[in-house]
Amino acid sequence: KQWYQRRVRAILKALALQKALDQANSGGIYASMLLNQSGSPIAQAILDSERTTASIAAHIWKLNAVSGDSIRGGNLGTLVIECELGKVAVGSVAQYILCLYAKQTTETGLLLTKFSTLREHIHTPLSSITES
Repeated sequence: KQWYQRRVRAILKALALQKALDQANSGGIYASMLLNQSGSPIAQAILDSERTTASIAAHIWKLNAVSGDSIRGGNLGTLVIECELGKVAVGSVAQYILCLYAKQTTETGLLLTKFSTLREHIHTPLSSITES
């Protein structure tokens, strides 16, 4: 019975995570992804096909972590990459990597605000999943 209850809670958390990622996709943001440390998707909400860019951003984030977070003295919270066709915000949440992909015309401040809000919203549920 306990196994079943844990499984139901995990499924409900996964559904809530998917809903949170879906809700982030507005105002110029059209891809929200949660990736593992190797860049493989755990959950995603994509309005357009931008998986490659987010995986590259996750790889850059991982390289920064391996090199000792040399950017900004070791406390990099969010990395924003401006690409030719859009912007990517990437950062860690629990033991995962969160990426938001936006149109080039999206204000960087809006992208960062949505990123921070989403990260705060999913941090506690993700932390409890990784601990169990």
